[in-house]
Amino acid sequence: MIRKVFTYFKIVLLTALVIFLYGFASERNEHKKVTQLLIEFEDGENKYMNLQMVNKLLIQNSKTALKQPKSVIDLHSLEQSVLKHPMVQDVQISLTIEGNLKAKVKQRKPIARVKIEDQSYYIDTQGKSMPLSELHSARVPIITGELINENLREIQYLIEKISNNEFLSKNIVGVHRFKNNEYELYSRIEDYVIELGTVSKVDEKFKNLEAFYKKAAQDSLLNKYSRINIKYHKQVICTKKEDYGV
Repeated sequence: MIRKVFTYFKIVLLTALVIFLYGFASERNEHKKVTQLLIEFEDGENKYMNLQMVNKLLIQNSKTALKQPKSVIDLHSLEQSVLKHPMVQDVQISLTIEGNLKAKVKQRKPIARVKIEDQSYYIDTQGKSMPLSELHSARVPIITGELINENLREIQYLIEKISNNEFLSKNIVGVHRFKNNEYELYSRIEDYVIELGTVSKVDEKFKNLEAFYKKAAQDSLLNKYSRINIKYHKQVICTKKEDYGV
């Protein structure tokens, strides 16, 4: 009986000790100050913003998070502050036991650049406008034409089709949109113009274009054409350059 009581007493004592040590460590951890800001860009990229830009965003109550007690750091508030930056797509911020504040930043990725009169901006992978960066200029197709702002999703869809095609991604350098919802593509190869029409059945149109290119390249005919029309079903209509008697 005495042994059972002693065993029970030991369990209670150990439990109380664990709770005390946990509470002590927790309180000590809460009062520990942030000693270092660790900023990481996803995939190692920091093309469109730098560490200094992110540092300026890690402000809470008009103070940098550095040297503030961990207990007063509002991680959600800091994340919302960083997310407001136009170059940021996502961010994860956490505190480590050592007192480091870690921020993992995912930047937005441009897939095309719009040029309309005095306007110039990117379209990102989410089909949203994205400002240009002073740090880096992306090598992406140039978009010109009409009603672009109202049709960013459609343009995103077209650009992704081009980007995901090895042949097209190497050769298409520009896209022009007309008011009638039709598009022209500008090729790096021989500088010819591709009349796409609408984005309807675009996969089929691009297959026809690639098949035509391979055949024309084999027959050394590419430099004879100025325009290639792939608007119509299973058809590729070519216009010869004036030098070859259009």
